[in-house]
Amino acid sequence: MGQVIKVDNRGGTLPDVLTRTGQGGFLSTGYLRDQPAAAVLDDDETPQFVLTNRKNGVTIESPDSTDHVTPGSGYRTVAVLTDRRVVVLVGDADGDTQFVVPLVEIEQVEHTTSIRRGRLTFRREGGSTWHVHTGTDGLAEVADYLAAASQAWIRVENECNRVTQTLVTATDYRDDGEYDEALSTAESAEDHLETARATALRFSTARPGDALRKRLDPVESRCVNTVAEIRVGRARQATDEGESLWREDDYEAAYEAYERAREEYEAALALDQTRLDDVDGIREERERLDRIVGHLEQSPLRHAVRADNAAVDADDPAVAADRWTEAMAHYRRVLELDWGSGDRRFAGDPEKVRERLGTVAEQLTGAQRAIAVDAMRAGDWYSDAEQYDAALTEFEAAAEAFETALATARDCYPDAVDHLETERDAVTQRIERTEAILAGDEVTDHIEGGVEPADSVTATIGDPVPDDDGPTAIEAAIEAAESEFGPSLTGQGAPESTTERLRSLDRQELTAVVADALDETVWSTQRGAGESPFDLLVRRDDGDVMGVVVEDPEADSVGAATLDRCADLASSDDADAVLLAAAVPLEQEHSSLAGDREVRVLDGDSLSAIVDAQDVALPESTRRILEE
Repeated sequence: MGQVIKVDNRGGTLPDVLTRTGQGGFLSTGYLRDQPAAAVLDDDETPQFVLTNRKNGVTIESPDSTDHVTPGSGYRTVAVLTDRRVVVLVGDADGDTQFVVPLVEIEQVEHTTSIRRGRLTFRREGGSTWHVHTGTDGLAEVADYLAAASQAWIRVENECNRVTQTLVTATDYRDDGEYDEALSTAESAEDHLETARATALRFSTARPGDALRKRLDPVESRCVNTVAEIRVGRARQATDEGESLWREDDYEAAYEAYERAREEYEAALALDQTRLDDVDGIREERERLDRIVGHLEQSPLRHAVRADNAAVDADDPAVAADRWTEAMAHYRRVLELDWGSGDRRFAGDPEKVRERLGTVAEQLTGAQRAIAVDAMRAGDWYSDAEQYDAALTEFEAAAEAFETALATARDCYPDAVDHLETERDAVTQRIERTEAILAGDEVTDHIEGGVEPADSVTATIGDPVPDDDGPTAIEAAIEAAESEFGPSLTGQGAPESTTERLRSLDRQELTAVVADALDETVWSTQRGAGESPFDLLVRRDDGDVMGVVVEDPEADSVGAATLDRCADLASSDDADAVLLAAAVPLEQEHSSLAGDREVRVLDGDSLSAIVDAQDVALPESTRRILEE
C-alpha cells in the first residue's frame, strides 16, 4: 500500500517523505538510505506530487524486457513529480536506485485503481512503459497533472526547436549580407517564441513552479542576440552607405543613411538589454555614429570656410580666384541644404552665410579683374615695346578674364558690371588696334593704359587682393557648434591643404594617421606584428581582416610595381584582403590595374577626404601658422 501526497509549495513545509532518510522497522516508517528525496531535486524545479509504496516498487517494460525494481526491507519507493521531470527513487540497504524521466519525453499517461491499490502508468518516448505503484486517493489528479504537464512541455519544446531552426536561417541570411531577409526571418522566430511563452505562462499560472518558463530563457536570449546582430549589421551597412555618399558630397543622402543606421542601433538597444551579450559594444558603435554625424553636420560649412581662408591667404590672384570660386560653390551648397525645412540639420546660419557669400562674390570678382588687369598691363608693355604678337596674346587673355569677371558680376555682383564692361571695352580697343598694326593698316590713335572709370565700385574691385580677415563670424559659429566633436579646422591659422600636410609626414607618422582614419570608420586597427608583411592589420566586428601596406610618402605616385607587390600579399594567411594606403595619387592609367589585382587603394585624395570628413588629427608640425 502507498500514498499520494500533493505538495503544498506555498505553505513552506515539505512532507517528511521528501526530507528524511533512514530504515524503518516493522511498525516504523522507512524512507531512503543515501539522501532525502528533496536533495535530488534541482534548485530550478518545484515538486508537485509524491507517490510512495513499500513493496511493489516500479516496473519498466521495454520491447525486449521487463525490469521490476523493489525497495529493500524497511525502505520505500518514492516517486517525485516536479514541474520538469519524474524522479523515481527506490530505497535499499545497498544503496538507492534512481530513475529520471523528463516530462517532455512522456507521450501518454494512464492510471488504474483497485480497492486499496493504485498504479500510475506513463509511456516514454522510445517505447518504454513505466508503472509506479501507489495509493488510490488523489491518483486521478496526479494523472491529470502529468498529462497536462507533459503536453505543455512537448508544445514548448516543439516551438523552441522551430525558433532555433528559424534563427539558423536568419543567421545564414545575415552572413550573406541579406539583412532585410534576415530580419524578417528572425521576426518570424519571435512568433514561435511568443506561442511558447503563452503555453508556458498558462501552465505556470495554474501551478507553482517556473521550470517551463525558465526553459525559454536561453532561447529568448538567442533570439534577442540574433535580432540585435542583424540590427547592428543593418546599421553598419547603412553607415558604409553614408560614408560612400559623403565622399561624393551627397550630404543629405549621407545624413539619411546615417539616420537609418541610428534607428537600427536604437532598435537593437530597445531589446531586452539584460539578455544582450554586447550591449556596451552596441552603445559604443552608436556613440561613434553620433560623432560621425556631428562631423557631417559641420562638413559642408568646413569646406566653404577652408576654401575661404585659403583665398584670403593667397598671394596669386589666379590661386585666390580658384579658392573664391570653390568657397562660393560650398557656401551656396550650405544654403541649399535643408532648403524649405523647418529643422536644419547642417551647420551654418543662413543670414551669416548669405552675408559672407556677398563678400566672397565681391572678392572673386576683384581677383578675376586683377588677372585681367595684369594681362592688360602686360599687353600695354609689349605694345610699347612694339612686340605686337605678344601684346595681342596678352590683350586676348585680358578680354577673356574680363568676360569671366563679368559673368561672376552679372550673377552675384551687379554693381560691378558697368565698371568691368568699360574696362573690357578698353581691352577690345587695344585688340582692334594691335590687329590693325599686325595687318599693316594705318593706325592714327594710341590708347593709353590704366583705364579707371569713376563709379562707386572702383574701390571694391580695384584691389586685386582685398584686405579681408576672412569669414571670422562663420568660423566662430563653427567652433561653437563643433566643440563637442573635436578641434576646429579654422583655428590658429590657415592650414596647408590636407594632401600637402600628408605628403610632409614620414612613413611612421603616415602609418599612424592611416590607423586613426580607419579607426573612425568600421575598422579597428593594430600594428603588424612578428613576421606579418603588413604595416597594419584592421578588423571588422564581423571578423574580416584586411592587411594594410603604407606607401612611402616621398614617392611620386602609386605605380604598377607597388600594386604588384600588394597583389602578391593577397594570398597571405594574415588577411582576407589587401589595402594600399598612400599620401600620393594613384596614377590614372593604373586605376583599372588595382581592380584587376584585387588591391584596394586609399590614395592621397581619398585619404585626405577621410581625414577631413572624420576630423582626424594630423601632427602640428604639418601646420603652417600665420604671422600675427
